[in-house]
Amino acid sequence: MENLWSKLSRRENEELNASTDITVTDRGTLSMLMQNINPEDQRPVLSLSHGDPGAFSSFRTRHIAEQAVVDALRSAKFNCYAPFVGILPARRAVADYLSRDLPYKLSPDDVYITSGCALAMEVILTVVASPGANILLPRPGFPNYEARCVFSHLEIRHYDLLPDNKWEVDLEAVVELTDENTVAVLPVNPGSPCGNVISYEHLKMRWAVTGWRLGWVVTCDPTGTLQQSN
Repeated sequence: MENLWSKLSRRENEELNASTDITVTDRGTLSMLMQNINPEDQRPVLSLSHGDPGAFSSFRTRHIAEQAVVDALRSAKFNCYAPFVGILPARRAVADYLSRDLPYKLSPDDVYITSGCALAMEVILTVVASPGANILLPRPGFPNYEARCVFSHLEIRHYDLLPDNKWEVDLEAVVELTDENTVAVLPVNPGSPCGNVISYEHLKMRWAVTGWRLGWVVTCDPTGTLQQSN
């Protein structure tokens, strides 16, 4: 067994490592900063980089949501493995909710429920990846997108967000970067790390300029059946 382990390669994926340069959203950097706060300083510290509101007592989950999970557990109707796309009642609820603001009605078959954003990125990028394909990512952006694109062998092209214009997308750059091999343009809304919220007018203009249509609705709800059924 010792000889076997000595023969195994321990090389790292250098291409993947090179894609994850430190950015303002890098968790290692943020953790380092938080760990070096002077413990004797009594002033409160607000972690504006923390994306999970559940970590703070001021964002307590509503009682009605907690009770829904309890009811689902006691019903014994959801003590099983969920379909990998999400259970039908959950997908129907998401489709109905999103259809309220659309000129057309979504079907439950248009919804794919994933366990968090990381899995949503993996599913979508795996579907669109093909030899010679490229994808447009925002700059500044979130490093996980780039790492996942490299893993799927997608060529990455960056379009800029304009700081003097509320971090809106540079649409001219998007048009210039797009070609017949562009399989997706990634809009992050609300934006990370800039915190920008794209206006409806600007978002509509972006899709009109690039000629893209949204094909799937991907939600980041947990895939556990109990959580889906509440």
